[in-house]
Amino acid sequence: MRGVTEINERIPWRIQAGVYGAAAFSNTMPNMGWVVVPIWLLLQGVPDWLIGITIGCRHVGPMLLAIHGGAVIDRLGARRVMIFLASVGAAAPFLYPVTPFIWAIIVLQLITGLVDALGWVGAQTLVSRIMKGDATYTGRMSFCTRLGLLTGPAISGVAWDHLGPWGGFGLIGLWSTGILFSLLLLPSDVDDQSNPQIKKPSRRISFNVFIPRLADYIIAFKLFSISAIFFVMTMSLLRHLGGGIQASFYGVHLKDIGISATTIGLLISINGAFGLVGSLSAAPLQRCFRDHWLLLLLVTGSIIFVAITPLLRDQVTLLMMASGLRGWAMAGSLVLLISMIARYAESEMQGKAMGLRVTLNQMTWFAVPVIMGFVAEIFGREQSFYIIGVVAVALVALLGFWTFRYRVFDRKHH
Repeated sequence: MRGVTEINERIPWRIQAGVYGAAAFSNTMPNMGWVVVPIWLLLQGVPDWLIGITIGCRHVGPMLLAIHGGAVIDRLGARRVMIFLASVGAAAPFLYPVTPFIWAIIVLQLITGLVDALGWVGAQTLVSRIMKGDATYTGRMSFCTRLGLLTGPAISGVAWDHLGPWGGFGLIGLWSTGILFSLLLLPSDVDDQSNPQIKKPSRRISFNVFIPRLADYIIAFKLFSISAIFFVMTMSLLRHLGGGIQASFYGVHLKDIGISATTIGLLISINGAFGLVGSLSAAPLQRCFRDHWLLLLLVTGSIIFVAITPLLRDQVTLLMMASGLRGWAMAGSLVLLISMIARYAESEMQGKAMGLRVTLNQMTWFAVPVIMGFVAEIFGREQSFYIIGVVAVALVALLGFWTFRYRVFDRKHH
């Protein structure tokens, strides 16, 4: 208790609340889209393969620019960049209901995907810099993000069922204003206070800052030369293979077998509810298991519990249980990932490290819906869940074998 009190004195609760709020609202935005965007595409009569491409396009911008976005955050400060992103995120969703053409929806997917992802990069950078990746603080942050996941998708499903597309997409726009209010709790110099030893964010904004620099990408990818970072980044990528399933054909499959948008939103919210427990249980579990083995187990579970969705048919109780267990595993693994990045990456590299993590995640988010769409066209939608799931678990097993074989986290060799 003494140590916790001392830490809390160094980080005022107002700053903690601002960071946690920004993280919760920014991380929830894509999940609310998981409910309404696939249903909107289904109503437009879009075929499975094009649904996959459209949803996957949301992740093209972050995949290409997340590292650059992290570098901009390092230079200008997370708070300033996030205020701009949240403003765009509040306006863009209102354009979906007036863009019935698929090409226009794809453009909106590109914009909103980049805004949401970079907002999450900024939130993670704040946690890593201000709170030094401490498992207790990271657990609280993850708890708050899961609290957002508990409420956001559920009410977006209700809004769609009762108010139609304007209700579903409009709620996402209003949700983004929560990021703005959270950021106002943070002092304008919060980035300066995070670490007096690193270079202060620039007060002047030059156009050159927004031009991607090859050097930033080279520096970020050089982090792979650290075995521990290679493990963490690869696990982050594999962790989102299951997320790619849930973001694309999870809602389409459930809607197609007669489950309402409200229930789909509730299932995704239950994911967040169990995540509350997963967030707070990560730190105690770290005392019983080594971080990397615990991370391997949690990621494997998170994949399995979404890949078995077609087996559960329309049994809502079983679907709730699977969604809840997946949420618990995802939340716990997020705490471990952020803590390990903060531990193994230098302070001045935190923005780029988080950008690299998001880049890899977005590669997965882009690839899985597209691949799954074509697999569904060839083998059927239900079989696509099983095929992606088996491949994902096999890749996790291979990474675990590599970690064991080369003793990556052995204290004598690290």
